Amino acid sequence: MRGRQQGFSLVEALVALVILSLGVISVAAMQLKAMQSAHSGYQQSLVSVAALDAQERIWAAVQQVERCQDIPLGAIESEWRDAWFSGAERPLIPSGNAAKSVMTRSGCQFSVSVHLDTPHEESGISIDYPFLLPL
Repeated sequence: MRGRQQGFSLVEALVALVILSLGVISVAAMQLKAMQSAHSGYQQSLVSVAALDAQERIWAAVQQVERCQDIPLGAIESEWRDAWFSGAERPLIPSGNAAKSVMTRSGCQFSVSVHLDTPHEESGISIDYPFLLPL
């Protein structure tokens, strides 16, 4: 008569190892997704700050003019692009990613549009930031 077998068999140990491996792979995948989401949030914040900086540059020009049409939008946009996209030694937003960033004016209604191509989102990150000057 044989005694009862005690402990784990090799098959049971392998099944436990497979289940543990799937759990570890799932945690790693969740970590990767969390890192991608954090990077996307950083890029969205960066695009918003760039648009706000453009607005502040236009507001600063208001002190030197009497009408909205007199604001030198081309010069302001050039300085803004140099600071954010290309001219700085280390631009905050690489110019290849933000080629569609523009400032427009219709009377005293201004709009700053910034588009950032991202590898994790098909349409990229875009912001259209309109504001009105009280002139």
